[in-house]
Amino acid sequence: MKKLTTIILVSVFAVAVIAGCIGQSNSQGTDYSTGGTPSYKGNSYFTVTDAAANMGAVSSVKITFDSLKVHSAQQGWVNVSSSTQTYDLLKLKAEGTQSLMANTQLNPDSYDKIRLNVQSVVVTDANGDHQAKLPSNEFIVITELVVKANTTSTAAFDFIVDESLHTTGKGDYIMAPVVQLDTRENATIDVSSSTNVKISGGKSSVIKVGMDIKGNVGVGLKIPADAILDVRSTGIVDLR
Repeated sequence: MKKLTTIILVSVFAVAVIAGCIGQSNSQGTDYSTGGTPSYKGNSYFTVTDAAANMGAVSSVKITFDSLKVHSAQQGWVNVSSSTQTYDLLKLKAEGTQSLMANTQLNPDSYDKIRLNVQSVVVTDANGDHQAKLPSNEFIVITELVVKANTTSTAAFDFIVDESLHTTGKGDYIMAPVVQLDTRENATIDVSSSTNVKISGGKSSVIKVGMDIKGNVGVGLKIPADAILDVRSTGIVDLR
């Protein structure tokens, strides 16, 4: 009888330890891009579109992202998506649509940064395709994305290609993204398809940020339209 009691106590203790480990794993994990997350999290959608003016001879600007992350003081960097996706910004402009970059569930928190990693930018003009040079492949925006449990938050990246794309005296292209970012909490979203997303309502916060010649990103930053650019082994330089 004593032996049976001991076995029962050991079994109960083992179950409690396993349950505790599982609970700890769920509370500490920070990669929510694979789904299956508890309902106490908040839905988060990230979209991309383009508001460029007439680009003249340029008929296509294809930008490829290979990761998207958000940051908070409490959690550090949290992975949203690590899939490689390509968007033709001028096609989005022509169609007047927003395309879905990622949707996931995040812990309720106030996220202060969003980081896009740009793998490549390919520009098409009358002479064919050209690989554009970027000052930095990391586009990190300081912002505020508030996520609350069982609500929808959104971050919409509106690229302004005519302010982002530059050429050198040799005809090479340089892409220093200028973006209007609209973040919303308690938003309403209609996803007709991955290439046709509509966002409305909620509390909106809009900022315009750009990348300078050194790869810094912030409000008021960008490469000036009258810059005389050249690509060298040390990076992009302004010859003015």
